[in-house]
Amino acid sequence: MVEKENKSLSSVYQEKFQPDYYIRRYYSGLDAGNEFCLRNLHQFFKQAESNKNTEGAAKKVLEVGSGPVPIYIISASQWTDWIVCSDFLEQNRHKFNEWLSTGRKADETWLPYARYVAHLESENADQESAFLVLERARRSIRSILPCDVLQSDPLLGKADTLFDVIISVFCLECAASSAEEYRITITNVARLLQPSGHLIMMGGLEGEYYFICDRKIPRIKLTREMIDSALEDAGCRIVTWEELPRSLRPPDLPIDYKAMFFCVAKKKLLM
Repeated sequence: MVEKENKSLSSVYQEKFQPDYYIRRYYSGLDAGNEFCLRNLHQFFKQAESNKNTEGAAKKVLEVGSGPVPIYIISASQWTDWIVCSDFLEQNRHKFNEWLSTGRKADETWLPYARYVAHLESENADQESAFLVLERARRSIRSILPCDVLQSDPLLGKADTLFDVIISVFCLECAASSAEEYRITITNVARLLQPSGHLIMMGGLEGEYYFICDRKIPRIKLTREMIDSALEDAGCRIVTWEELPRSLRPPDLPIDYKAMFFCVAKKKLLM
């Protein structure tokens, strides 16, 4: 039954997910939820940058479920120029590649988000700074790969490396059709982490749906305890946890979660 439900969910995404609609509906302007994610990512990579000189080789970052949205790897691009993005849907990878290859002409939608990150990096940031951090992000991206978090190798054999940091924003709980499948996605993604690497997840707590066009897309009802348990089973432990109440985001967003979460989990050393 779970396999049948997941095939149905995959088909819904493949048939109904429209990148342009998604961007218009969910990224029409910078709000408290976007700031929450971008600020916490900035703080993580700022701390990582301070430790970089003592940690040796260049670091590798993977974003799982990038969608058509390039903003969540901006802060990572200050820390490393070795970033891989990935998504399940061909139409999202196409849209992301379009942004990647078009240059500044494709940046208008993302400038408010980039400007926010630029101000976090420097109080003297201006409009040009926003373009520059987006250009830095472009230069850092090595590839945009297909991925399927329900597979034991989510990158489907397309990458022969482990990653120091993995970022996933509103992805894993949307790909799974049950609590058990969510546990599996966490385990699969954690396999791509180096020992002592970090998995950064952002998403919604206790939500059951969101909308794409007129289609109600189901998602599992996540709790902190479910996330903690799944990470523990995958050999990771939570080192940072932050929440933002849903009430602080625009009321017209067609989502029903109670709060956003930002979670950093560290993979345990192999024994």
